Amino acid sequence: MATFEPRQEPAANTPPTAETCYQCGAKNVNAQSFCGACGSSLSLQEYISKQVSENLAATIRDRDVLETESSIKVFERAWGWVKIVGAIAAVLLAIMGAGILWKVSDWWHAVDTAKSTVTETANTAKQQIQDSSNSSLTSVQNASLAAQKASGQAATDAKAQSQLMSRAASETKQELSQESADVKNQVEATRSQLGAAQALRPGMEETQKQLATALEQVQAQQKAISSSQNFVKEIFSSYTTDIISVGNEPKSAYAIQPQGEKPFNINGKNIAFVYLLLHSTPIQGTVQLQWGVFAQPRNSYFMVAHNLLVTLWGDPQGGLGQNAFDISYFPDTGDKETIKSLTVRDGRVYADGEPLPKLGQVDPDFKGNKWMPAPTQAK
Repeated sequence: MATFEPRQEPAANTPPTAETCYQCGAKNVNAQSFCGACGSSLSLQEYISKQVSENLAATIRDRDVLETESSIKVFERAWGWVKIVGAIAAVLLAIMGAGILWKVSDWWHAVDTAKSTVTETANTAKQQIQDSSNSSLTSVQNASLAAQKASGQAATDAKAQSQLMSRAASETKQELSQESADVKNQVEATRSQLGAAQALRPGMEETQKQLATALEQVQAQQKAISSSQNFVKEIFSSYTTDIISVGNEPKSAYAIQPQGEKPFNINGKNIAFVYLLLHSTPIQGTVQLQWGVFAQPRNSYFMVAHNLLVTLWGDPQGGLGQNAFDISYFPDTGDKETIKSLTVRDGRVYADGEPLPKLGQVDPDFKGNKWMPAPTQAK
């Protein structure tokens, strides 16, 4: 069955367009009613009615052919049965011979029965053919009605769709007109804003320069803060503690200055000078001295040279070994010239073989060393 598509009606106020023939597919001017190529009607409803009529005629022809063929087949089947019955009867007659003539009546009865059976079969087949034909005719009629209904519905839908398309085209045209006016207004407003922006441009450029200058200053401050933070972090991470126990190894890390004929005395106490040799030179003012759990006063110890610390001891010297000295400080990594060992001989303390002054005593023999110059004598 040929397929078709609803033809869309042209929108209002649009130029004529070519219509396609539903029968042959040729293009025709919109104003024509019939195809210029095959003569078929260009109306969708007429084309559908024509197709339905053709299909209905073809269906009826098929039904007639079916009835004829069915009748022929029924007759051929009945005739075949008659032949079989006749053959059987002939065989029986030949066998029975003349002695069974008295049974001729039975044979005629069998023939009648066969004839009746053939008749009933033919009538049944005829009835079945009639029912099938009626059913086919009913189906064809229903299909025709459904096709006509679908054709009418399709035409109605096509008309409604055309009206909707016309209405949508009109609404779209109005919306485009409105949007065009809005765009024009927006363009005018944008031009005004651009004019105002151009007027503000010199001030904005000056502001940008000021922001750039401020940004450079902020970056410089951030860099300085970062450097300071790194410096502080490096310093505090290097905080160290040296532990020196008098009387224990290494004995080159400490020395007690021998007392002279007149010991150094503070508030009636004889004071001993204890030299402590640190691993590194401390940063000035960062040294904290502790003996056991007892923190020593700041004025009780001082740096002599590089990594050499001197503390004042007012108790008996025998008690020095009871606890160890804990010396905490921040090392000065820039000072590479440090003292390596301390020794005591001839009543004097030596650092790496260089003599140190006798603290708290008059020492005319001290001539200075590579770390400490000789004291000037007052005239």
